[in-house]
Amino acid sequence: MSNALNWGIMGTGNIARKFASDLQQTPGQRVVAVGSRTLEAAKKFGESFKLPNCHGSYQELIDDPTVQAIYISLPNHMHKEWSIRCAEGKKHILCEKPLAVNACEVDEIIEAVKAHGVFMMEAFMYRCHPQTFKLRELLSSGAIGEVRMIHADFSYNMGLQYSNIRLSNPAAGGGIMDVGCYPVSMARLAAGCEPCEVKASARIGPVSHVDEVAGGLLRFPTGAVAAITCATQVNVDKGVTIFGSEGDIHLAWPWKPPSKDAKIILHRKGATEEILVQSAAPLYGLEALHVAEHLDKHEAPAMSWADSVGNARVLDQLRESIGLRFDCERQ
Repeated sequence: MSNALNWGIMGTGNIARKFASDLQQTPGQRVVAVGSRTLEAAKKFGESFKLPNCHGSYQELIDDPTVQAIYISLPNHMHKEWSIRCAEGKKHILCEKPLAVNACEVDEIIEAVKAHGVFMMEAFMYRCHPQTFKLRELLSSGAIGEVRMIHADFSYNMGLQYSNIRLSNPAAGGGIMDVGCYPVSMARLAAGCEPCEVKASARIGPVSHVDEVAGGLLRFPTGAVAAITCATQVNVDKGVTIFGSEGDIHLAWPWKPPSKDAKIILHRKGATEEILVQSAAPLYGLEALHVAEHLDKHEAPAMSWADSVGNARVLDQLRESIGLRFDCERQ
């Protein structure tokens, strides 16, 4: 089947803009429409990318017959509702991470996409990059022997911008949900299984009521242990190192690898090897291509439905460990 795909974008934030920009540089992938809460916002976004169709509601985007797939870039607490509505509207779905507020909501989304026979993938763009596929290959081939320890970090310092959804409890914000989901997904990938024990510690903001700085420990049935950190109020190294019985692998840019010369550093048997990986499209374009290539299977190998369920369960456990519950979960 053809890999050409007409996309609609739900939401007009910074990530939506990056997605639209990257798709304009990706063969076969075309953004044809945008939907926002207001027609004014949709038109402003549409003018930036010369889009033919601009809609003043999310439902109008779903109803647009020119749209085949929808990229959902809404706040976390809105992911379940609009993923399910997209499924009901027979639109394929690429939904920004985290896929939903909790694992129960992820299950609801999966049931909806199964019922309506559409494609759905959680948008961990790094999973679709050749660097991550090469990492999987190295690990499965035993390049560093048995995986024993994983260090994965993703943090940034946005300051105390309480109007931002990332510091909003009602919007299911916080470091664990916004960026902690990346180290969790990488740790699970490296270990090759789900953790049997999850613990966390965090500083929950007195105004935001979400985690602003957090660290977690995951223990796997294989004996491997992962240490992860995430934050919205401090910059730390954003790298990943996977330690094995016979060496280690380091990724300096795991979450946003470059298109040219993405570097994997492999240490084993006293030697260091630099493995350079190239990609044929920009980061979000690779993600769109991965969707297009697997539409007929309804899910994709880079981030399967089971993978999304597993990731959500760990995020739930991390939040339970620090006593963090969102307002939308109390309703």
